[in-house]
Amino acid sequence: MSIQVQKYLLQNAAEWNAFVKQSVNGTFLLDRNFMDYHQERFEDHSLMMHLDGQLMCCIPAHVKDGIFYSHRGLSYAGLIISANAATNIDRIVDALLEYLKGLAFAKAELQLPPVSYQSINKEIAAVLEQKGFTPNRKLHNQSVALDQEIQVSPKKSIGYRNGKFEGLRMETTNDFRSFWEEVLTPQLAERYHSKPVHSLIEIELLASRFPENIIQYNVYREGALLAGITFFIKGNIVKSQYTASSPDGLKTDAVAYVYMEAMKEFKEKGCSLMDYGPVNEKDGSVNKGLQRFKKQLGCQEEEWRRWEFEL
Repeated sequence: MSIQVQKYLLQNAAEWNAFVKQSVNGTFLLDRNFMDYHQERFEDHSLMMHLDGQLMCCIPAHVKDGIFYSHRGLSYAGLIISANAATNIDRIVDALLEYLKGLAFAKAELQLPPVSYQSINKEIAAVLEQKGFTPNRKLHNQSVALDQEIQVSPKKSIGYRNGKFEGLRMETTNDFRSFWEEVLTPQLAERYHSKPVHSLIEIELLASRFPENIIQYNVYREGALLAGITFFIKGNIVKSQYTASSPDGLKTDAVAYVYMEAMKEFKEKGCSLMDYGPVNEKDGSVNKGLQRFKKQLGCQEEEWRRWEFEL
């Protein structure tokens, strides 16, 4: 029996969300309550695939200028599949290409989750390559395996020994305002002439919808906010989504302190991976200083590919 491909509609939200929760490689980022917070910016063309009446694959996507994009409003999307679809990846990709060719799309682009998130992502990438997809972007993603011994460089842990970290106090909170207004936004503006992808209003909205998944870690000394990290918790995977430090925080290496303390906490909670994100500039080049900083915190590097297919 052939795979049935349908375009996602609003009335499919409950079915979509239930599927993402039980899928092999889905995370809360692919829940429609997260995806659709900025729906006015994209022409959604997400797909749902059924076999024998059972939903087996969801593809979060949008279209622009005749190109089918695995949703660029998200860090990743790709093929989100059920456990019983793992042996049908080849057929799923064939069905996708047939559907896209039938609608005369010029090109398809898929951004899979990092391979380290779930082994099935490696299998999906292998099928894409076999079918003729080619990488059009390669990022150098950094992560720490929390289920193994964490190898932090003495250059980062020295703050525990020389007194630099003395008096630091870390807290977790669902209050994002102080970090956004006092540290993140002004530091991004001053140092990079940029601003957070999520506004304060947007991150507060998303955190209200996913309070267990979006957590703020802040570090203080004598009441002054020195640095913070916004973590997105995706099952047993933890992603540092936003990281910033005040000028005083830079002097005390406060961000490294938050990372090291947070790694201990998440390891104790049974998390398996902390994703520090890529170290690439907008032009694709590697920020060597950022790469060195993350490697000193125990990160291993993996190549994170975005795939395209000329239709």
